[in-house]
Amino acid sequence: MKLKKVLIIIAIVLVVILLGFGIYTLYRYLTPVTVTSSNNEFSLQIPGKIKFKEAASGSSEYVLDLYSLKDQMMLYSTILDVDFDMDLKDAITAEKDNIPNARDNARDVSDVTQMNIPNCEAYKYTFTYYDSNLESDLYSSVVWIKTDKHIYILDFEVISNNKDKYVTVFDDIANSFKEN
Repeated sequence: MKLKKVLIIIAIVLVVILLGFGIYTLYRYLTPVTVTSSNNEFSLQIPGKIKFKEAASGSSEYVLDLYSLKDQMMLYSTILDVDFDMDLKDAITAEKDNIPNARDNARDVSDVTQMNIPNCEAYKYTFTYYDSNLESDLYSSVVWIKTDKHIYILDFEVISNNKDKYVTVFDDIANSFKEN
């Protein structure tokens, strides 16, 4: 009888521990993580379901450099000064039109479309290209965000096999943009 009570208590404790771990895991999965650029100029919210690390490229030119090894997803960000002599959309279109010259095997280049990011002028375009280092096609979504202070360029990339999983996630991350 005493052994039965001990086993029941142990089972209850194990169930409580497993339930607590499950709730904690679900909480982390559903709660977005706020990441801030290395120069503290802006922040973004990354969905909790994406496990990422910093410094994917090892390049110091990026103020935010994240990657998810599991899904081979990357996010790079740079900042430009606002002093711009031409219309932002025209500048983005010129860059987009140069993609086939800048990237080998670039294809499926989209039109420049406006995004609705609060208090900002924002545009994006997408394209696919072959990355010889990963030996895979990458889908790239490039978002330009202009504020009174700067122009922020967010470059989201993911292997094409995981494109469908990330298309809306990239937009959600861009829409979470907050200038500090």
